[in-house]
Amino acid sequence: MKFSIQDIPGITGGDLLVAPLDARAQICGLSWDSRSIEPGWAYVAIVGERVDGNDYAVSAMDSGAAVVLMSRAPREDEVARAKETGAAIVAVRDGEEAVIALARAWRETLGATVVGITGSVGKTTTKGLVRQVLSARYRTHATKGNYNNQLGAPYTVLTTPEDCEMLVVEMGMDHAGEIARICKTARPDMGVITNVGVSHLEYLGTRENIARAKAELIEALPQGGTAFLRAQGEFTDFIRAHARTEERGIAVTLFGGQDPRADVYATDVELDEESHPRFTLHAKGASVRLTLGLRGVHNVDNACAAAAVGLACGMSLDEVASALEGAEAEAGRAQLKRAACGALVFDDAYNASPASMKASLEMLAAYKASGKKIAVLGDMGELGQASDAGHYDAGRAAALAGVDLLVCVGELAARIAQGARDGGMAADRVVSVPDASAAVEAVAPVLSEGDIVLVKASHFMGLDRVVEGIVGA
Repeated sequence: MKFSIQDIPGITGGDLLVAPLDARAQICGLSWDSRSIEPGWAYVAIVGERVDGNDYAVSAMDSGAAVVLMSRAPREDEVARAKETGAAIVAVRDGEEAVIALARAWRETLGATVVGITGSVGKTTTKGLVRQVLSARYRTHATKGNYNNQLGAPYTVLTTPEDCEMLVVEMGMDHAGEIARICKTARPDMGVITNVGVSHLEYLGTRENIARAKAELIEALPQGGTAFLRAQGEFTDFIRAHARTEERGIAVTLFGGQDPRADVYATDVELDEESHPRFTLHAKGASVRLTLGLRGVHNVDNACAAAAVGLACGMSLDEVASALEGAEAEAGRAQLKRAACGALVFDDAYNASPASMKASLEMLAAYKASGKKIAVLGDMGELGQASDAGHYDAGRAAALAGVDLLVCVGELAARIAQGARDGGMAADRVVSVPDASAAVEAVAPVLSEGDIVLVKASHFMGLDRVVEGIVGA
C-alpha cells in the first residue's frame, strides 16, 4: 500500500491529534503488532480479548512508526513521544474498521483481477495451487498463512503490490455474513468454492446454511464474473440458484471428479509410491498427463479447480500442467519432513475436518513405507452435532488405512479411539493421551528409520508441537 499520512484521517474517518513531521510522507507498510513495525509504517491499535493494542503505541513509535491509529485518547507520554519521533497520532473509532477502510481504499487503486476462494475443506491448498498456477504467467499476490479472516483478508489486500496482475484472496468464515463483508473489501472478479462440508455446523446449524454462507462469495461477483464450483458437489445447484448466477450473467465453470460433464476434470488417477497423484487433466477438448507436486488423491480436485482458474485467465493447458507439477505444500498442510532418526512425518497439523482427516489417512495408507505407519490424530472443532460421528468415523478410517499405531489426542479424540477399536484395530495399538507433549512421549521412543507418521488435528490442539518434537527426536 502507499498512502500519505495526510490522507489517512480522511480514509479512516479519524481525527489528526498529533501532526507528523512530514504530512506528505508515504506509508508503505502496516501492522497491528508493535513488534513487527518497521520505520515509516503505520501502527493500528486493535483491541482484543486479552490485549489492548493502544497500550503499545509508544513501543510502535520507538520502532519507527510514522503514524499511530488509536481508538482511545492518547496519554501525555504518548503525545510527547509522538512529537519527539515526528510520528502522527490519528484517533479512530475502531482499529479493525480503520484497517478495512484503508484496504478498501487501496483496492480502488489496484488493476489486478481478484480471485476469491472459500470452502469447508481445501481452500488453503487450492489457494496455494491457484497462486502457483497464475504465477507461471502473471505477477501474482496471495493470502499468506492464516490471514483469511475479517482482519487478515483486508491485510492481504493492503499488502498487494501496485503492479500486481492477479490477487488471490482466501476467505474464511465462522458465521453468516462474514464472507460478504470480506467481499466488500476484496471485490472479487472470480470465486472458487471448493466444497460444502460440516465445518461450522456449531455456529450455522445445517449444511444448507453453510452453503448459503459460502454462496456469499458468488453473490458478490460482478456481472460477467466467473464462479468455479464442484461438478459433483451436493450443493452446487443450490449455490447457483441462491446466487442467481444465470440471471446475473455469472459464468459457471464446473471442476473436479472424473465426470466428463465437468468443464475441467481428471481421469486415470493413480498414486505413486510417495502418494503423488498421477492423472490425465481434461479441459476444452484437450488433455495432458501430469504428476501433481502435492500428495494425496484428494488434491486432484483442488488441482482441477486451480487449472480451471488458470485456463479462465488465458493460460494454456500445458502451462497449467507444468505449474501443477511443481506445486509445493503450504506450511502445515501435508508437508513431508524427516526426523533425526530417519522416520518421515506428514505435517498436516494446521487444521482438520472429518473429510480432510479421511483424505489424509488415505494418503498415509497409499504411501509405500518400509516401516510402521503411525497416525497422531487430535480433536476437530466447530462440528456441532456432527462432532461425535465425525470423530468416530475418523477412527474407523484409521483402522481401514492399516495404521500400526494410533495416538488420539484430546477429549473429543476419545471417539476416534473407539471408532478405531470398533473398526478392528487391536486395543494395544490405540493410545489416548491428553495433549501434544504426551503424544510426543508416546511416539518418539518407538520411531525408527522407515516409519512414517501422520499428524493431524484442528489448529487449536497445537499438534505442530508434536511435529517439532518428533522431527527433533
